[in-house]
Amino acid sequence: MTKPETISLYQFFEKFPNEESARLYFEEKRWAGQPVCPHCGSHTITETKNHKPMAYRCKSCRKHFSVRTGTVLAESRLPLHKWLMAMYMLTTARKGISSVQMAKELGVTQKTVWFLSQRIRECWLSSDSNADNDSGSTIEVDETFIGGKEKNKHKSKKLNKGRGAVGKTAVIGVLKRGGKVTAKPIPNTKAQTLHRYVNEFSNRHKRRKNRDSRLYFLYH
Repeated sequence: MTKPETISLYQFFEKFPNEESARLYFEEKRWAGQPVCPHCGSHTITETKNHKPMAYRCKSCRKHFSVRTGTVLAESRLPLHKWLMAMYMLTTARKGISSVQMAKELGVTQKTVWFLSQRIRECWLSSDSNADNDSGSTIEVDETFIGGKEKNKHKSKKLNKGRGAVGKTAVIGVLKRGGKVTAKPIPNTKAQTLHRYVNEFSNRHKRRKNRDSRLYFLYH
């Protein structure tokens, strides 16, 4: 995996000032300027007025669709701009970022952040998987934090650095279909760390697959 080239927060908002700019970015990454119907594969597409009920309509199968259709983006009504911002934060945070902080910055609930982070990380891992042409066993990947709640600890052992994952150990688990779970503590849950561990595991299991690999990213 090559080190992603990041941009500053100012550059991010300069490049993506609103929802429309985010939508156009995703469309360019997915279709390279020429929308393709995700239902039938037709290129005979018309853009709908006011983008209702969706941005495009296929003249062949007569179904409506948008850049979200057929991707994990369709699982949430969260603005595309916030999806991009979440990707930006997960990519640029040198020591990782807590779900509490992400929720505050995005103006969403912590539960929404958990959903976003999980989907984005799964797709990052899957994007590497799609680059492999070797066949083999399918594996599934997930990460979690293990440890007691900070508020329940003795005063002498509290870190006093906030809530959430503070004081807990990050653990990544890999399950080979039909096999056993392999778990290992990791220093953080940044994309680079997860990629490194999965790549180590994939030396023995060449094909890696997660629930969805059809999301397009801000950084590669």
